[in-house]
Amino acid sequence: MVKLSPLIYVPQVLMLLTIPAVVVWEARPGFTPERAMTLMVVGFALMVGTLYTPLKQVAFGWYTLLPFWFGLACAEIVFKHWAQVNRVALYLWVTVLVGVVINNMLSYPWEGFSYSVGEVEVVSSREWENIGGGKRLAGFARASFDAGLQALLLGLIVALNLKSILWRMVVWGLSFFTIYLTTSKGVYNMFFVLTPLAIAGHKVPSSVVRMWPVLIGLIGLLMPMTPLFMNVNFYIRDEQLANLTFSFWDRLNDMWPNAWRLLEEHGHPLWGRGLGGVGTAQTYFEPMRFNAADNLFMYWFVIWGWIALPGFLVLLLRTLRLNHRRSSQEAASFCMLLATFVYGITANVVESGLFAIAAGMSIRFLFIRSDH
Repeated sequence: MVKLSPLIYVPQVLMLLTIPAVVVWEARPGFTPERAMTLMVVGFALMVGTLYTPLKQVAFGWYTLLPFWFGLACAEIVFKHWAQVNRVALYLWVTVLVGVVINNMLSYPWEGFSYSVGEVEVVSSREWENIGGGKRLAGFARASFDAGLQALLLGLIVALNLKSILWRMVVWGLSFFTIYLTTSKGVYNMFFVLTPLAIAGHKVPSSVVRMWPVLIGLIGLLMPMTPLFMNVNFYIRDEQLANLTFSFWDRLNDMWPNAWRLLEEHGHPLWGRGLGGVGTAQTYFEPMRFNAADNLFMYWFVIWGWIALPGFLVLLLRTLRLNHRRSSQEAASFCMLLATFVYGITANVVESGLFAIAAGMSIRFLFIRSDH
């Protein structure tokens, strides 16, 4: 009402300023091969994007990924100050929990509110219901799935910082209760996979869980390739099972095949469509071709093409170097990476705010040089 709607972009502006500042600061002694390669790969995706989409769309694609770039650029600094992160995570986790619980008892005045910024319609807080009825609670977040992801990631960081298994169970249980209230089904998979590590932590042998990121990552990598080799379109007779698995079959039958067609017909299979070529940027500049990808690797396949495949494999193999029992930072990075690959089977992850930051941080941790 007082024309301050553009304040919604303050976090993005801060990230926009922080990323180049960190890159320049870290480049003082000279670029390491990993940093130089990262900048070259991003620059390549920007250049390719201009071949297939308008410049505005390329810029918006880069802007959409700001949280991911932020996590990637700032991970080393954040992990150095992990004690402060633990304290802040506790306050934020309590805020998320309280916001969702109160929302379960009453409606907030901002629910369903949207406004226009720069001729773009921005949803302040999504108001929606489940297919079978029942409100999807967002608490103080902009959507229910955002609240669910916040409860999971923040609860994970808080739990890993506690020494008592009893208190870990309390925190993890309250996180599950919050996720349950948000009805964010996609978060359940991550919750159950992370439960042994969130509760038992360093008592879980590294040999037991070391292969998990590789195996889950390979599933996420191979799953969207299924439509290339077989037709998976079939009818599920059981109504409850059909409703439960509808979104997954929709990806196999529609989303992923269309993503491959988008890459082949409006890009190049080898070097992709470039930044902005898939996902949110399309909704504003080529809505008729919009595809959310709904898979971490499928999203990057459309952007970089098949030349990204060796990079994906190197990334997965690099996770074998992690040992969650070595330090609190490494435990958090391992768990966030595991969550990224689990969620990445049916979501692009990197366009999802807080989770995109966590994904960028965990991936960067794989390449942080350490004397240990």
